[in-house]
Amino acid sequence: MMKNNIAFIAFMFLFSCQQKENKPNQDQLLKNQIQLWKKELLLNGEVGNPCQENIDKWSIENPERFYGLPKDSIKIKSFDANQDKTNDILLYFPAGDCCSCTIGINEASDYLKLIYSNGKDFLSNDNLRDRIAFKIENEYYSQTNNDAERAIFSVTNFDAEISGTYKLWTLEDPDCCASVEGSFKYNPFTFKIEITHQNVK
Repeated sequence: MMKNNIAFIAFMFLFSCQQKENKPNQDQLLKNQIQLWKKELLLNGEVGNPCQENIDKWSIENPERFYGLPKDSIKIKSFDANQDKTNDILLYFPAGDCCSCTIGINEASDYLKLIYSNGKDFLSNDNLRDRIAFKIENEYYSQTNNDAERAIFSVTNFDAEISGTYKLWTLEDPDCCASVEGSFKYNPFTFKIEITHQNVK
């Protein structure tokens, strides 16, 4: 989703590698972007409010949702990944054990959002969650000639690429247990991915 308003431009400008503004202003603008992302996730039905001890009550208050927003802070990584002298910002938080609010739904990929500059425009990529999982599955097939049922991943770092670890289910695996695990590096600007893979011990 494109963010082109004045607040968004100011937010990205303040993260320029050549810009030195005071830290409180940077923190406030970043906080605003995080709140907007949370609101989008809630209104789009991707997550619910943070999980409660009473699962039934949470499910009633957050229908058709399986995961909630994190109770802790959303994680932030910044790096000039597209090398235009403006830091790009990766926001992310785990699903899985952190934010699974329903019985039997414990593992899922991290939620993530990339905010980046493109010339005079300032854009965001909200499709990385599905894109990275899809690329992992395709690359695994390319390397092994074996089909993947699904893959889930966790982000560990963001520099020139988004990197992390993943689990992958083949068509023969039971729902409970992935048989493959590995690491990945994904470039969100060239759309290329590198993975390692090994059998789960």
